[in-house]
Amino acid sequence: MIDDIAEDAAKGLFRVIGRFLFSILIELLIFYTGEVVLFTITLGYKKPRWDYYTSEKPSKFVIFTEMSLWVGFAFWLLIFWFVNSQLLN
Repeated sequence: MIDDIAEDAAKGLFRVIGRFLFSILIELLIFYTGEVVLFTITLGYKKPRWDYYTSEKPSKFVIFTEMSLWVGFAFWLLIFWFVNSQLLN
């Protein structure tokens, strides 16, 4: 019985750690994609920030990070839509 409890606890812990690491990797991928897309759209006017805006004030950090995340998310949605509609059909 104790072995079952320990095994379930270990599985739960690994599941939580795995989800956390997966979400961090996905968020970083989307953030940096957004930074590159914004750099490309503005023709180099907005320089990419590779430090995740950690040196900014908290309000600017949230605004600029969220902007890059949404742009990156929209970019990947567009890519997935294009692949699905053009290449898979």
